[in-house]
Amino acid sequence: ILSDSPPEKEVQWLEEGIISSFKFIQKLWNLNSKVIEEIKKDHKNEHNNEVTKYTNKFIEKMTKNLDTFGYNKLIANMHEMYSFLIKQVEYGYKKTTLKENYKKILIAINPIVPHLSNECLEMINSEKISWPIYDLSLLREEKIKIVIQINGKKRGLVESKIDASEENIISMIKNDEKIMKYLDNITIKKKIYIKDKLLNIII
Repeated sequence: ILSDSPPEKEVQWLEEGIISSFKFIQKLWNLNSKVIEEIKKDHKNEHNNEVTKYTNKFIEKMTKNLDTFGYNKLIANMHEMYSFLIKQVEYGYKKTTLKENYKKILIAINPIVPHLSNECLEMINSEKISWPIYDLSLLREEKIKIVIQINGKKRGLVESKIDASEENIISMIKNDEKIMKYLDNITIKKKIYIKDKLLNIII
């Protein structure tokens, strides 16, 4: 119900919604089995720290959406979490890393699916439970995608470090064949750069 209807609007009751919710709970249960399987493997090395960064962002979103009664957003957050974790867990993480982050995720979804959350927490032997705190320093992205427009029309994206200069963005464009095909032998009249968001090239 909450995934379809924000609390301030009229509630929409649909039996199809119950079926959809049941299927998603089953997905979360299957995800739990997969995570426990990976925890048992206790990989010696970690592929990256993406699971820690994502967990931090997830907790921030869940905390804020609970505080503002954004229940439909909470459901969307959970779907995003599932899509991320079901793939990311395959990269291999140390037991402590995976268990600690998964525990935080389970606590964050507890207000929405308490029975599932408590069962999963018990399975990973988590006894002391308190609401996880997110780290503001981990919320800052190291790299972002800049939209490249030509005469106001989107022609591509370039990945850049935060606070990159216009000159750096232009250098990246010159190495992007898909964007450069629109600029070959063309005189650029003007460039409009909105830092960390977009660069519009007027020709």
